[in-house]
Amino acid sequence: MIRKPLIRLAVMALGLGCACAASAANYFSTVLIQGLHSPRQLAFGPDGSLYVTEAGVASGSGPSTILRGETQTYTTSGSITRYANGSATRVFTGLPSIYGATSLDVVGPQGIAFGPLGLPAIAIGAGVDLTVRTTDLAPVGINLAQLRLPAGNTADLGAFEFANNPAGGARDSDPWHVAALGDGSWLVTDAGGNSLLHVAQDGTTTLVASFASRALGGPGPTEPVPTGVAVGPDGAYYVAELTGFPFVPGAARIYRIAPGGSPTIFATGFTMISDIAFAPDGTLYALEYDSNGLLAPGSQGALWKLNPDGSRTLVFSDGLENPSGLAIHDGAFYISDFGHSSTDGEVVRIAAVPEPETWALMLAGVGVVGFVRRRSRARG
Repeated sequence: MIRKPLIRLAVMALGLGCACAASAANYFSTVLIQGLHSPRQLAFGPDGSLYVTEAGVASGSGPSTILRGETQTYTTSGSITRYANGSATRVFTGLPSIYGATSLDVVGPQGIAFGPLGLPAIAIGAGVDLTVRTTDLAPVGINLAQLRLPAGNTADLGAFEFANNPAGGARDSDPWHVAALGDGSWLVTDAGGNSLLHVAQDGTTTLVASFASRALGGPGPTEPVPTGVAVGPDGAYYVAELTGFPFVPGAARIYRIAPGGSPTIFATGFTMISDIAFAPDGTLYALEYDSNGLLAPGSQGALWKLNPDGSRTLVFSDGLENPSGLAIHDGAFYISDFGHSSTDGEVVRIAAVPEPETWALMLAGVGVVGFVRRRSRARG
C-alpha cells in the first residue's frame, strides 16, 4: 500500500498499479506491514530482514496494579515481528506487556538492536512503581524493566534504577530503545529513570549519564524522558528526549555524550522526539512523535534531517501518526507508525521520488518514444 497520489499520470503510464505520496516534496511512503500491536523500535538483522518490537495490546487479564488512579494489567501480548521477502511474521510472542485500562497505553517490548555477533538484545519497558513488580504484579511483574540479552541472560534495569535512582525523583524505569556497541555491550535509554545505561554482555549495568528536569511551565519540573539513542560516526553517543508534561513544542533536545564524558546539548528546537538514527554518510535524522505536543489537537509526527550548519530540513510528515521507531537502510527510511495503536500499527518505508529527469526518461521509455517512432514511420 502506498499513500496518496503523487505524479499519478506518470505512475499510470508506467503501469505500476500504485499510488505514491510526498509530503516534503521529494519523498513517498509505502506501507510494508499493518496490524501491528503498538510498534516501537525497529532494526535490520544480519539476514537483511527488518525486525520491529510490538509492545502489546490493550486487553487481556493478569495481575494488576493501580497507577495514578488507573488500573494497569500485566499480559504476555508483547511480540517481535520480522519482515522479509514482502511478508511479515511474528517470530517471538508471549513477551511481557502491561496496559492502562483507561488510557489504553501499552508498555512492553520497546527496543531492539543487533550486536556484532548478529544476535539481538530486547528492551522490555515498565513505567510503573518498581515495588509493584514483586507485590501487586507478582510473580511475573519482575519481567518488566529488563534487557533480554543474546546469551539468554537478562539485565534488571528496574533493579538498577531502584538501587541508584541517578536522576532523582520517583524511582521509575521504562527502558525504551537500544544501541549496540562494537564490543558486544549495549546502550539503553531509560525513559522513566531519565538515564542512559550501559549493559555489559554478562548483564552488569552501569550509568553512562542522567538527564535533569527543567522548568517548562508545568505544575512541576518537566522530565527529559530520553528515548532515541545512536552511536555517531565520531564514536560519541547521541540521545534524544521526548520531554514530559506539558510537552512544550520546540523544547525537545538531542544530547551528545563522548565516552566517559558528560552530556552536552547537540541540537534543539524539536518536539517530542521518539527516535534518532544516523545515515551511512553520517547525517543524523530525528523522528518526532507528535510535532505540536500531546496537549494540542492532532497527533502528526515528522522526520527531520539535521544539516551541518545547525539548521534542519523536513524530510517527511504526511500520514505519520505517533511514529515511534526509525531505521535507515539502503537509502530509505523505515518508520514504525501509529505507535499508540495496539491493533493498527504499521511500518512504512519512505524513499526519495526519482528526479524529474529520471521520470522523463522512464515515461519516454513507455509511451513518448512510441509516439516519436510512429511519427517517424509516418514521415517515411
